[in-house]
Amino acid sequence: MKKAVLALLLIFGLTAMVSADELPASEGVVVQANGDRADFKRALVLASNMREVLPTARFEVVVYGANVKLLTAFSDEAPLIQKVLGEGIHVIACGRSLESEHVVESDLASGVTVVPFGAVHLVNRQKQGWQYIKG
Repeated sequence: MKKAVLALLLIFGLTAMVSADELPASEGVVVQANGDRADFKRALVLASNMREVLPTARFEVVVYGANVKLLTAFSDEAPLIQKVLGEGIHVIACGRSLESEHVVESDLASGVTVVPFGAVHLVNRQKQGWQYIKG
């Protein structure tokens, strides 16, 4: 009898399993972008690629550290920034990093938003149930 019950549990348990691809997407995905230029670009491209697969999820790329210099309107990365913004991905600059890197908010590419502290924003998004990825 115990074997029969165990067999039934295994059968029903296995049929109830779903793959990770079949699970519903989180409300949002927040991608951290600090480090070097390659890390910055990787974070933007990652968010863009994930957006194609998870079209209903919200995406944010939070940039802090020296990479905030790459968010200016005259940066070589401005076309990539505009591309991801056009896809509905929010690009967010850390206000504290802007100060420490001597970047003024008016120099940022159009559409880039600013939060007081990038790391605090990441923590708050995780508390809200967003998925966190280091880009």
